[in-house]
Amino acid sequence: MAVKKLSVDLMVVTQDQLRKINIGLSKNPLPDDTVEWKMTFKLEERKKTTDAFAEVVTLNVDIQVEHHAKAEATAKKGLDDAQTSKALIAADTAKANKEGKVSTKRAKSDAQAIISSRVTA
Repeated sequence: MAVKKLSVDLMVVTQDQLRKINIGLSKNPLPDDTVEWKMTFKLEERKKTTDAFAEVVTLNVDIQVEHHAKAEATAKKGLDDAQTSKALIAADTAKANKEGKVSTKRAKSDAQAIISSRVTA
């Protein structure tokens, strides 16, 4: 059976409604009958709730093969509580990366942890 492409967009908004995290997951079939999963992680912020969100940083992340099942579950069922918590941490790291305080490798690792931290099947 051929693997079908899949693409979903997920969003986390902080309780104060000043930060928005957009997570795009995509599953793409490869010629050798395997798949690749990719994530686009985007952080947007605003100063007050009446302002429009402005993009702070975008990261493009390859999901490691060992986390493909969790990526599939996330795409089908949305983020669980553990993943939402990791998304908030990843947002802080991504912003620190944009400011030159942490490496891009670290920022992408924290973004990938959103998928790997999935608890519910």
